[in-house]
Amino acid sequence: MSDHDQDRDLEQLLAELAPTEAERELLLEEHRQLEKDLLRLADPPPPPDFVNLVMARVAVARAAAPSRAELVTAGTIISGALIAAMSALLRGGASASSMGLAFAQLVVNLREAALGLHSALFAVWHTAALPISAMLAFSLVLCVVGLRRVGTLGSEVKVAS
Repeated sequence: MSDHDQDRDLEQLLAELAPTEAERELLLEEHRQLEKDLLRLADPPPPPDFVNLVMARVAVARAAAPSRAELVTAGTIISGALIAAMSALLRGGASASSMGLAFAQLVVNLREAALGLHSALFAVWHTAALPISAMLAFSLVLCVVGLRRVGTLGSEVKVAS
């Protein structure tokens, strides 16, 4: 059915229900108001004091205590920072420059180790690509299976309203 046919059917229905133009306009306006009311019923607006009620509940609720893992992580970071500060203090006045040199030496050593590892992997890849690919695929499958198993251990979910 085309739009033209639908419009014509709508005009005929309106002509049957409301013979005059004013009655048709009134009927169309009532229809628009009913549609608005139905839309409001489908998705009602929140109550006017919704935000105030939520904020009151937030103010009353206790803050969640930090977990044990968070406390251990924070303690480790603070301990590391304190140890680094104490070692810099105990080394004396030239500690900043010597620590900078030590850090630069560490970066150079890490770069040399990375280059050595790269060349070793390059040599192994060119001599035994198939066994390495098979072992990598096997370890990937093993990790995925392990993750799926860990993911299903605590799958029991409780919903409270």
